[in-house]
Amino acid sequence: MSELLTQPPPPPREGHFELAVYMRQQSRIYGLTLGSVLEIGRAVECQIRLDDPSVSRNHARLYVGSEIEIEDLGSANGTTLVRAPSLEDHRDDTGSDAHRPLEQHRRVHLQPGDVLRIGAVIVVLQRKGRSSLSELKSPSDAVVSRPPVLVDPDMRRAYELVARAAASDISVLILGETGVGKEVTAEALHRASPRRDSPFLRLNCAALPESLLESELFGHERGAFTGAHALKVGLLEATDGGTVFLDEIGELPLGTQAKLLRVLEERMVTRVGSTKPKRIDVRFVTATNRDLSKEVKNGRFRGDLYYRISGLVVRLPALRQRPSEVEPLARHFLRGFCERSGQPEPELLAPALERLKTHQWPGNVRELKNVMERAALLANQGVITEEEILLEQPEPEPDLNDIDDDFDSDTAVFHAPDPSLLDRSEKGERDRIVRALELCGGNQTRAAKMLGVSRRTLINRLEQFNLPRPKKG
Repeated sequence: MSELLTQPPPPPREGHFELAVYMRQQSRIYGLTLGSVLEIGRAVECQIRLDDPSVSRNHARLYVGSEIEIEDLGSANGTTLVRAPSLEDHRDDTGSDAHRPLEQHRRVHLQPGDVLRIGAVIVVLQRKGRSSLSELKSPSDAVVSRPPVLVDPDMRRAYELVARAAASDISVLILGETGVGKEVTAEALHRASPRRDSPFLRLNCAALPESLLESELFGHERGAFTGAHALKVGLLEATDGGTVFLDEIGELPLGTQAKLLRVLEERMVTRVGSTKPKRIDVRFVTATNRDLSKEVKNGRFRGDLYYRISGLVVRLPALRQRPSEVEPLARHFLRGFCERSGQPEPELLAPALERLKTHQWPGNVRELKNVMERAALLANQGVITEEEILLEQPEPEPDLNDIDDDFDSDTAVFHAPDPSLLDRSEKGERDRIVRALELCGGNQTRAAKMLGVSRRTLINRLEQFNLPRPKKG
């Protein structure tokens, strides 16, 4: 059992404790000297300066004595304490661990492992020289499960925050581009938490149509709407005791946002067609590739929901920002694919590796995984050369002049001698349609615009010439 869970923290000794500050994907360590009083804020004269707009000029004060104490100095955005777990902790009726805003101008004792949210900046009190991963464990001494490769310093810091968050029920918001590994991070948090033996629900908010999202999340009673032939238990209710991971939460419709906010605040769900709420005990982890603060300003995301889900924010850097992980990740994906498919692992030659390292990876880790699996299939004579590294390039805009000399690229309208395609020979008309669709990547709307006809006319011609319809435009 961890010492942190069974014994009270020892009194501070000279240089024994430090503050780890996490701000904008960067971290900084401040040593604490016994007997010192440290001002925390945005002002230049503060000993612990947090240059972030969410932090007040003189935000808080830290007292380092026989005990370490924090005092909020009347800040605009407040200071929140997430208490490190101990045997004396008690959950409230919502199932949350100690996680509370500090009362202004009142000192509060801190202990190793405590996390402070000062505005939007995360500050951790820890023993000197010990990382967050070794400092804090969940009640069963579980260590957060890491991704297969964890080399980049920013990724290490992100997973240190995940390790701290796992032991409590604080809501976690994971930010990062598409394909960067947000779901892997959420699952790692769940596996390290006391809820690890309970369900882990993954739900992509952008994948479900609005008409089904509410029914899927909250469930419905029989007869609640047309097609509701039987009672349906919602996904939130079915995950009772576990963790709910809401990916792409920035895509939630505003109406559903309001209902989700009530669930977060009350830990109660009401099925569609019912008036009787049901209590649930779930931990929420959310993720998005959007800038939610901008979405709030633009009225596309509720501010109250944003502040409720962002108890702790973990930012994952894009793969192009952590080049040290490209090679080890590539070799990991290559090895894993070959093991699953029962084929020998080919050698990754230096030119192929160089091609991987210079790519910008707009699709991030997910793109790298696809590239390596494809390279394994294409490898000849047990080696992967740069020829087998097929990288997605930005799709060039079609050269509209390739369609016909009569095409005016400025007006993006095809000027046929006759406005109707019907007067052309069938073969020429068919070839022109096929060419337009090829240049537009199968997008029917763009192809119709290129040809100077309506989309409906284009569809009629596809049926007339027995051409397969590509993806809908």
